[in-house]
Amino acid sequence: MRDEIDELGALCRSCGLCCDGTLFGGVTLDPEELDGARKNRLPVLRRGNAFAQPCSALAGRDDGTVCAVYAERPRSCRRFVCRLHERHRREGGPLEVRLDAVRRVRALFRVLETTTDDEARHAAVAELTRRMEDDFARA
Repeated sequence: MRDEIDELGALCRSCGLCCDGTLFGGVTLDPEELDGARKNRLPVLRRGNAFAQPCSALAGRDDGTVCAVYAERPRSCRRFVCRLHERHRREGGPLEVRLDAVRRVRALFRVLETTTDDEARHAAVAELTRRMEDDFARA
């Protein structure tokens, strides 16, 4: 059981698509979380009930991303579970397969940012749309 929890945490921290602005533009905060969010230097919006994405607590590293406030992250962050995470929790299997899905989505975004080839863009959008729904939508 502990290995499964460790793997799920590693998957979450290695992905970061829910933190880097890819999936969401903001994260809702409960009123009692405002002080903690400000203490952790999260960019609280003027309206005071959310902070903006990409999250300022997200940092890159060679093997993915890391949340600097993971242990203290807001409830909305804790509650979000993507389909890829849920699938790994239910089915198990090699973590590397799930990490490959994250890497593929990042590669597709790079294609969209860099290519001028309409056919390549169309194919990337089609695959990205499918993968976002299959793997990264709310479970």
